[in-house]
Amino acid sequence: MKKSMVVLVVIAVGFISFSCVSEGYNTQKGAAIGAGLGAIAGQVIGRDTASTLIGAAVGGLAGAVGGNAVDQNVTNQKIEAAQRSRPAVAAAPEATQQSTLEGPPGQWIEVPGQWAGGKWIPAHKVWVPVNP
Repeated sequence: MKKSMVVLVVIAVGFISFSCVSEGYNTQKGAAIGAGLGAIAGQVIGRDTASTLIGAAVGGLAGAVGGNAVDQNVTNQKIEAAQRSRPAVAAAPEATQQSTLEGPPGQWIEVPGQWAGGKWIPAHKVWVPVNP
């Protein structure tokens, strides 16, 4: 009877961890897998319902914490990749250098600070070319 109970719990954990949770976040995956493994461990150690429930609760909590750490790491990697892929911004040359530089016709203009994409962009200078 006890072996069949363990097999039943293992099958249930398999269905939970690979079916409905497989498309979710790592926090949810970790909680589901941790709860299933904790329930198995609790049943094997305590051999009663209370131990199984305690194991499921502890395993679920530990799995959720681990999954959340993975989610935060993935989010931080995405943010760093987005910051590295930003295009380079040309800086306006100093006023004394501007008169000695020769280049395409145009002028530097001051752009006031503004909100763009949920971020504040401070005032800056940009080069505006003029078509001859």
